[in-house]
Amino acid sequence: MSCPLRYATKRQVAPNIASYPVARSVVAQAVRNTWDRALKVSAEEMTMLELEQANLDLVLWLQDTFSGANTHFSCESEFNEKRLPELLRESMAQEVMLFNPAADIHENESLMFSVFAYFVSEIYVLLKEADVANAGLDGNPQVEAFIDLWSLRLTGAPVASDFKKEEY
Repeated sequence: MSCPLRYATKRQVAPNIASYPVARSVVAQAVRNTWDRALKVSAEEMTMLELEQANLDLVLWLQDTFSGANTHFSCESEFNEKRLPELLRESMAQEVMLFNPAADIHENESLMFSVFAYFVSEIYVLLKEADVANAGLDGNPQVEAFIDLWSLRLTGAPVASDFKKEEY
């Protein structure tokens, strides 16, 4: 993704991680890279230990990026540093606590780490359930839906699971 130009100075500015197209590109690349690593493990080109380290590195990179600490991206500091953790806490606390009961969801750093660890683990679930080995990544409706869901979550847009159904 090319960097946009600042109109007044014509200088390039880093892509804004709070924007949907940029977030979607990052999420899609995370899915693709995870699939590529899974293939490398299957082909014995990568060990399980290397895979675990790559997964941890991805979690930490995503945490830094969406928290506004990655200098390769611009961000909306009020949103990425404060509001995004609040939104994720509101919409995903239950999922995060089921995934990692030790997570301190009231502390932003712990919450964000746990959200991205959950995200990476969900990529593996997606790869199996979407039958990526046979159907491929590109044009796979389950993969596209996963990428859209997480891109919306990470940019603060409401997703269907955010709306509580009223019981009658």
